[in-house]
Amino acid sequence: MAAVSAAALPNGRPRRRIIPLDSRSTTDLPITDLIVDGRLDIYPHVEEKGLLFLQFRRNMLTLAAGPYVGLIPLTPTVSVDVRPKLPIGNFARVLDAARGSMSSITGVDRLYMSDELTSSSVLEFLAANFLGALRPVQENGLLKDYIRITQMTSSPRGRINPSGTMVRAWSRGQKHNVEAQRFEQTSNIPVNRVLKAALRMLLSRMKSSGQNGRQLISEVNRAYFDMPSNTGDLKPTDFEQAKHTLLSRLLPASRMYYRRALEIALLIISNRGISLQEQGEDVLLETFIVNFERMFEEYLLRVLEQRADPKLLRVRSGNTSGKKPLFDDRREPLAQPDIVISSIASGNKLIAEVKYKEKPTREDYNQAITYAVTYRSNRVILVHQNKVGAATGLRHIGTMNGIALDAYAFDLSKADLESEELAFAGVLLSSV
Repeated sequence: MAAVSAAALPNGRPRRRIIPLDSRSTTDLPITDLIVDGRLDIYPHVEEKGLLFLQFRRNMLTLAAGPYVGLIPLTPTVSVDVRPKLPIGNFARVLDAARGSMSSITGVDRLYMSDELTSSSVLEFLAANFLGALRPVQENGLLKDYIRITQMTSSPRGRINPSGTMVRAWSRGQKHNVEAQRFEQTSNIPVNRVLKAALRMLLSRMKSSGQNGRQLISEVNRAYFDMPSNTGDLKPTDFEQAKHTLLSRLLPASRMYYRRALEIALLIISNRGISLQEQGEDVLLETFIVNFERMFEEYLLRVLEQRADPKLLRVRSGNTSGKKPLFDDRREPLAQPDIVISSIASGNKLIAEVKYKEKPTREDYNQAITYAVTYRSNRVILVHQNKVGAATGLRHIGTMNGIALDAYAFDLSKADLESEELAFAGVLLSSV
């Protein structure tokens, strides 16, 4: 039975219980643990989107984690923390290599631990959250303050300073000038310069990768130019002043919507990110979810693309350029294997099907053989995640009518993930 921990959100938010669960595993919970005020209020999107799979047995609920990892809200008071079976550092590496993006569940927040910012995917996630946090600022207006302006002028506004006038004007023969002081309301204050600086830093660091990345950069660019032109560059003391304003709760009650945007901006400017697999209390963001099944597939595709000699081999995804009709005499349905590797010289093909599971099933065998037949390939490999403690690498499953079916166990938890990538690419690219 799963252990249930509690996490509190700031600003008076209700305490939420967190149920830890490894990816692709199950746990049992008493239904009474989920009932509040006599109601079992499970969010409909949990099953509709395949985030979790539920099965009721008498007074117990069996939770099964599918391909999604992240903190998934189950009810208004309970969330399930689905964690991938790989180290924290490897998770960020796989996410970046796959050029994957972290989605979020609107309206569901979690607290993160601040961490070194090394992942472009984490940077994009922070950017998306920052844009969301800026919307209330844009809708409700920028915080303004009165600043003192001292000016030597012949058309004074405000209060004339006699001593300053004598010393800095009249004593120098400038009888037509006086020193005047006034207070003006302006948005050119430390907290706003911090927000603008964070947007500028995002634009300098984010890379255009895919449609989502380009769209995000466009939105950040728009937000930057929507900031008032009189909001200047970041000054040396602005960071500490904005941090003091935040920590000392000096924001006016009517401007509390600044808090979240300022937290994220300070994180970005300090070149910090978030830990994806550790709970923390440093910054409040939307909860992220990742379809790890899709990410595992994209990751392995990129590993092969980067290491294949383009003069000898073509590596394609069956979801895009590598797809073809399943049947010889019909255009539909399409055959869409995960990876198609073709020899440019001979035309021979290797089909690779990626499964985010520890052991392929009979259904996986059937699908792989079908793809091999339709692509006229005599070799197909089922790539799956390695079971902890089991052997990695290639193993033969069987041969059918001249088609060899093999499995490759890829160790995502290996400390030296690059060596695992090299071994994997070496086997598949030499098998065409």
